[in-house]
Amino acid sequence: MTDRLAVVVPVFNEPDVARTLEALHRQRDRADLHVYVVDNGSTDDTVQRVQRFAAARPDLGITVLSELQKGTGAASDTGVRRAIEDGYALIARTDGDSEPEEDWTGRIRTVFARHPGVALLGGTSVPLRDRHYRWGDDLLMPGALRLLRVLITVKHLDTAYLRFVVGHNMAVRASAYLETGGFGRTSIDTRDEDIDFSARVAHRLGRDAVLIDPRLRVATSMRRVRRYGFSLMGIHHLVPALRGRVIRTIDVR
Repeated sequence: MTDRLAVVVPVFNEPDVARTLEALHRQRDRADLHVYVVDNGSTDDTVQRVQRFAAARPDLGITVLSELQKGTGAASDTGVRRAIEDGYALIARTDGDSEPEEDWTGRIRTVFARHPGVALLGGTSVPLRDRHYRWGDDLLMPGALRLLRVLITVKHLDTAYLRFVVGHNMAVRASAYLETGGFGRTSIDTRDEDIDFSARVAHRLGRDAVLIDPRLRVATSMRRVRRYGFSLMGIHHLVPALRGRVIRTIDVR
């Protein structure tokens, strides 16, 4: 018997959130799957879009939560802790502008079942074929992520960062989440809660507790890259103190 799996999706003004939910509905392994959408103070009709989708697809369990404290960290933490309270042993996370491949949930269950020492799981990010997609993004995105891992590792002089997982493509054991304190309840204009959490898990539970499975694939929008460019996004991640000062905040949440 496999562990029950929940998916947390923090959202803020996501006009295409139905695409994310549809990707979760298409999962080949939806046994006991439940989706927690955590609205982080949207000012548009994001919540209504989620509710309409839930009404049209009642075979996919969806719970809408609200977190008014600003931050993807705060919103994600609220969703993960609610899923744990509801009895889920495995919690995945993706974003409202991302689409997991159809084998995503099944692969998450399989990897955790085969590797009992793995506490945190990440995968491969590919560009979403939406209106922000450009030719060459299929090479740019994976390469940029690999480079960012190396640069952050050098910055901290800590090889734990070579395996940091990204928020739109990750899964964690409930026990490990509670043991390590979970996501920092921060916003993206101050910290990257996914990177911080990855390092904390590696430091607390050992570096082998974090696994990157390249076959675990999620497509995510290039909208921030189109707006800011790879250079500014790199500075954003490498020098958090400059966020909102020398460079504009990447995302208000």
